Amino acid sequence: MKCYVCSSETRPFFTENFEGLYRLKFVEYWKCLNCGFVLSKTHRDMSQGQWEELNEAVHSSFQGTDSAKDDPKWLSRLTKQANVIGRLTELRVIPVDAPWVDYACGDGQLACMLKDKFAIEVDKYDRYMSSCDSGYITYSQMIAKEYGNLINTSAMEHFLSIDPVKEMMNILSDSGVFMVHTLVRENIPCDLQWFYLLPVHVALHTNRSMAILFERYGFEASVYHPESTMWFWFRNSTDFVEKVIRVQNELIPGQFFFRNGFMDYWKQ
Repeated sequence: MKCYVCSSETRPFFTENFEGLYRLKFVEYWKCLNCGFVLSKTHRDMSQGQWEELNEAVHSSFQGTDSAKDDPKWLSRLTKQANVIGRLTELRVIPVDAPWVDYACGDGQLACMLKDKFAIEVDKYDRYMSSCDSGYITYSQMIAKEYGNLINTSAMEHFLSIDPVKEMMNILSDSGVFMVHTLVRENIPCDLQWFYLLPVHVALHTNRSMAILFERYGFEASVYHPESTMWFWFRNSTDFVEKVIRVQNELIPGQFFFRNGFMDYWKQ
């Protein structure tokens, strides 16, 4: 099995026993020898129907509610993400007037927060969620547009192939801003008790694998906001972004981290 991030060889890394949870038993995780990216071979080998059924079973247990058993900070994190996105639009770091989309938005709570708190209109797209209101767009509607701002939270860990990443980058404009939340580490631990090994967390990213994607798709600089655990990737206007972030950090030290290149904040 080749790594879908860098096309290098992978090898078996560890096997987790889910003991029948959501009908999962032994799950094999394979690791890239180059970038350290880890993917579940067991999930990759599922049929499309099996994968969709598993996603539906897991996500229907909490989406549309105010709590998630496996992610107790879910709603508070969304609130922090909405607040920092809103703040960066006020500072003109993010172009508020450009078209917005929340790709793989789940039940759309983040998009709703942005609309309610900051009057930001965000298209909502999710392949696996049925539309719960008119704010959802179809696949055809999404790929027909070009977006200046693309949000993707708690989704990269669910991608079994590079295709969704390519899809996002194809609809993001040449001057677009990519806002992403997922867990990224310097190295993925070989630890069967690791809290992040959940039934639908199949793609585990390292700083190296994210830096490869960052460079491949033409980004120049990135900002990380620790409180919301969210990255902002920029394709241009990085001198302006750096200046604004520097001023903000003078007001409240350490609230943002800027880098020309991928901001590899998490080193553990």
